[in-house]
Amino acid sequence: MFNTIKIKNLRSITELEIDNLGQVNLFVGQNSHGKTTLLESIFFLIGATNPKLPLNANTFRGLPYVSNKLWETYFHNMDPTIPIEIGAQIHDTMEEQLLLIRPHYPKPTADEPLSSDVVSPSLALGDSETTRELDGLELTYTSSEDPTNQITSAVYIKNGNLTTEGTKERNIRGVFINPLTIYDWKIKFAEVQRKKQLDEVISLLKEIEPNISDLRLNEVGLLEADIGLPKLMPPNLMGGGIAKFLSIALAMFDYQNGIVLIDELENGLQYSAQHKIWEAILNWAEGLNVQVFATTHSIECVKAFSNSADTTLFESKAKLFRIERKDEKFRSVEYTKGLLAESLESNWEVR
Repeated sequence: MFNTIKIKNLRSITELEIDNLGQVNLFVGQNSHGKTTLLESIFFLIGATNPKLPLNANTFRGLPYVSNKLWETYFHNMDPTIPIEIGAQIHDTMEEQLLLIRPHYPKPTADEPLSSDVVSPSLALGDSETTRELDGLELTYTSSEDPTNQITSAVYIKNGNLTTEGTKERNIRGVFINPLTIYDWKIKFAEVQRKKQLDEVISLLKEIEPNISDLRLNEVGLLEADIGLPKLMPPNLMGGGIAKFLSIALAMFDYQNGIVLIDELENGLQYSAQHKIWEAILNWAEGLNVQVFATTHSIECVKAFSNSADTTLFESKAKLFRIERKDEKFRSVEYTKGLLAESLESNWEVR
């Protein structure tokens, strides 16, 4: 599990460090304060040797296409001359991990020799590319466990096709859940079935929908639920937050011993269901050894989080951080249960 996260020059964030992370972490703060970007940074670090993850992050933001015009948007102020840095410390081993994301420029062809009188903006990054359109990203990952082993990968557009280099598997797994990925159930459900954990998932879903007795994939791969009606019903057509509950349940069971990132946790959940989902997340995180990072804009979600975690749990396993921003400076503030209670009583502004 991550104990510390450090971010530099990613999207809106100039520099942000969060220490003393717990097993379940909730981030709050006003809009434009970098909460989603914070989750993305963790997502990138989990898959530090998978250069396609930044593209996935754009898809989560509603940009499901690739263009050379989008590469600069990952860099703060759209300035690719300053590399992105994402670092972390692992809780048990104190291992330091670092991911650097730099621009990737097309290499000159044989009939396009480098010109000695052309100055490239990428010279600030220590290379000698000519001034040309940015065509991708280069990722470099290092770990304090083996600092000499530098793993480099890249994603870029070549001849109109998306190309990747250096992709490698890592022993850490994670998943990103947001309003655009909420119904991505097929693969996760298959894994839950394979591990014979379906009964556990259904028992948890009964907290929201007492009539649910079974889940099945139909002939076209659509997930359907048996809630006592003459026919099975897709969960995304059921009310009461059952779809969001199911997404989180499947993700946590599928990513046991990994990391689950949940953006806008309250989205699609009724207020009455938020306390139940937090109780479930806290129990699943401990039982399945999952580290959770979530964001919210909802004061009701914060209250449900606080009410679901007793004082001992809140100050050890469950953590709440407020991301604050003043001009270009960012900081995180960790809240104890007592401080949070005082803040909520004084009409604390979450958004």
